[in-house]
Amino acid sequence: MHRSETTFDNDVFAHVAQLFEQKGRMLSSDVLEQFAREVVERVSEGVSVRTKVARTSIAPDDIASFCDLLLVPDQPRVALEFIAARRAEGATNEDVYLGYIGEAARLLGERWEDDSLTPLQVTVAAGTLYALMRALRASGLSDHPFDSRRAALFATVPGEQHGVGITIASDMFREAGWDIDLRIGPDQDSLLDRVKKTQPKIIGLSLSSCDRLPELLRVVVALRLTCPSAFIGVAPGADLTAEDVQSVADIDIVFGDALSSIAALEHLVTTKQRL
Repeated sequence: MHRSETTFDNDVFAHVAQLFEQKGRMLSSDVLEQFAREVVERVSEGVSVRTKVARTSIAPDDIASFCDLLLVPDQPRVALEFIAARRAEGATNEDVYLGYIGEAARLLGERWEDDSLTPLQVTVAAGTLYALMRALRASGLSDHPFDSRRAALFATVPGEQHGVGITIASDMFREAGWDIDLRIGPDQDSLLDRVKKTQPKIIGLSLSSCDRLPELLRVVVALRLTCPSAFIGVAPGADLTAEDVQSVADIDIVFGDALSSIAALEHLVTTKQRL
């Protein structure tokens, strides 16, 4: 299946699906269930807003069939192949996003609430649904393209109250000419509200320790669904390596010290300006 034949980025899909498998090996069932609920609720909410101005005519049986494919364990590509087949038959991006992905999320939520599905089944489905969301080339549905400004939103991971390190880093970025919107100690809702309002193209998160890893995973999922085009980086605590974070979190970069982070983001902006 070539890239030109589908609205999905196969590399992104494979990477995100692999991250989910790794989450399953490393994290508790409670944390995975939180991840699943984040995906199902946020995708359903997003679609309920969009369907006020755009509706599709996908048959309920087709949505149910797609939902069933999402439940197949260890076979995330069957759902991708289903959507690719619908696209080949003429389904639009709106059909895919609103009629399949969004309605499947809603149906998963209903089945979860009435105990038709176990938490494990919904977790499997949510992992595939999230990978599809991330891989979707939503040219008409995504937020604004990267504008190459030297600006970023920096924040502590929700629940953390200490922000000395990220405050120092923010000051160093500002001295280097960056516009930094710094948020210390936000809860997830307030951070997401800020992101919705400002639509930052670069988001940097400070993670103090491995104990906060579940909160990081949850907020990254929410940020990806809220601001799909954002470049997301994490500065981890001393008890975490870059591999520890990148093996489970859907992020673009792990930051080191402030100077190397400035250099990395300067390179990103320069590269984007050339595109």
